[in-house]
Amino acid sequence: MSLKRRVLPAALMICLTAPIVALSTLPAQAADDQISGYSAAATLTKDGKLQIKETVDLTAGGSTFSRTLTTRVRADAERDRTYDVTDVSATVNGQPAQGFSDEGIDDGRRITVNASGKTTVVYSYTVGNVVAESTEGREVSWPVVQGFSTSVPKAALSINVPFATWVTCFAGRTGSSMPCTSSQLAESAGLEITQMGVPAGGRVTFLTGLSSQATVQPNAAYKTRWTLGRAFTVDAGTVGLSVIVLGIGLLGAAALWFLRGRDAAKVGEGAPERPVLEGPDGPQFAAPDGIRPGQVGTVVDETADVVDITATLLDLAVRNYLTIVELPHSQFGKLDWELRRQHQGGPELLSYEKALLDAVFADGDTVVVSELGAALRPRLNLVREHLYADVVTQGWFANRPDAVRNRWTTAGVVLLGAGVVLTIVLAVVSKFGLVGFALMLAGLALSLAGQAAPARTARGAAVLGRVAGLQRYLTDETSASLPHSHRLEFASRCLPYAAVLGLTEKWAAEIAATDDDDDPDAGIGWYSGPENWHLSDIGESLSNFVTSFGGSLASGRRLF
Repeated sequence: MSLKRRVLPAALMICLTAPIVALSTLPAQAADDQISGYSAAATLTKDGKLQIKETVDLTAGGSTFSRTLTTRVRADAERDRTYDVTDVSATVNGQPAQGFSDEGIDDGRRITVNASGKTTVVYSYTVGNVVAESTEGREVSWPVVQGFSTSVPKAALSINVPFATWVTCFAGRTGSSMPCTSSQLAESAGLEITQMGVPAGGRVTFLTGLSSQATVQPNAAYKTRWTLGRAFTVDAGTVGLSVIVLGIGLLGAAALWFLRGRDAAKVGEGAPERPVLEGPDGPQFAAPDGIRPGQVGTVVDETADVVDITATLLDLAVRNYLTIVELPHSQFGKLDWELRRQHQGGPELLSYEKALLDAVFADGDTVVVSELGAALRPRLNLVREHLYADVVTQGWFANRPDAVRNRWTTAGVVLLGAGVVLTIVLAVVSKFGLVGFALMLAGLALSLAGQAAPARTARGAAVLGRVAGLQRYLTDETSASLPHSHRLEFASRCLPYAAVLGLTEKWAAEIAATDDDDDPDAGIGWYSGPENWHLSDIGESLSNFVTSFGGSLASGRRLF
């Protein structure tokens, strides 16, 4: 029968890429190993397996000789074809091979025998999964000559495939499309292939088609090849499922916030809240609902933080529980202050105010701000605990805001972690890695929603509305409308609230504006300066104090 060569798309891919055995993975051989002859006989059995017998004439340069049989080759853009090599045996010069080993390695088998000098090695083995179904019908293929680290001058193959209808053959290094020297289909459906000069690491791969009369059934096996692009495939299926998972996660987070994270009542705009109470002794400061600066900050942002602690300390100073003394300094020297405790305080102090005084003056009734931070920071956790408990006691929150945030954040982190694990698993075993990534985003969304989840009660929402009114008053109004004799005290009482609401400089300037002469001042009771200090300087001094004290609490690490 005349020579027939047919090239089919799937078959051609296998031929051009099989076997996947680079020279670097071949067994190390002695530098002077030489193969002088090679022949192989193969038969396709009824159950779709190739029984192969190879005869290799060689001159071994060392005491052992090894070769590798590949079991996995590239089939197409996404899959590899796998073969099953079994029943491996070898003889050397007609006797069972000494030192024989059949070792499984990555995508192949390494066969080693003891051999030295001129030797004839005969390999026998069976290959499964060699029959594939294609658009042109069934076809059989296998890279017979392979895995030698030395060149083969001539390879002669005789292959018996019942009902073979055509044959093609490729030779050379991996990836080569060079046809074999000769390949033909005999009248008896036997394949006769000859290849002159197979390079070291090269192969000879045959491919033959079967007629419809063949009874052997397809048995080719494939494994999907992992790639990053495939693991995170973007198509209608993966994107659609990812959108569904992300949508469910976002809707869940939104539903939790809607049901559990919203304030019990809407905060109205309200009018500016004028903190002035007219009395027989003239106008006096009066905070809305008697709320105190530390409480203001916690109600507003649901967090007990550094600015709330600083504002509380200022408030305690204005209420004469301590005095702030500005220490002498050079013109360009760093400002520092000494805090002096006036008295212990009684039941009129809220628990967090008492805890703050005890924390600041734990080492004595006099402390210097610049030396306070490192010792004070560890003690402030108790102040924070009392402040969170206080806003619940006041009825402004049903639960501690920090505990609510922690629960939501923990749930979000758990969901995020589950998303990471799912992403890894899905990316390894499928193309749906994006689904796990969507779950990660849902966990992140839940954590972020948790930051806004602490819900104020109706009473808390009402207080927040009044605080908003107070903020508008402190922003837009001044103490100029008050009698001059009341301005200093009023501005001083406003200062801690202004500090927690970001208006320190304005109300410190209000205090400074009450200085109506050029003479040095001894102080204003709760704040005093060094020699030749003027009350008109207090604006800059107080702004620096708020910055320095707050900074000393937050330096090195975050307080909360």
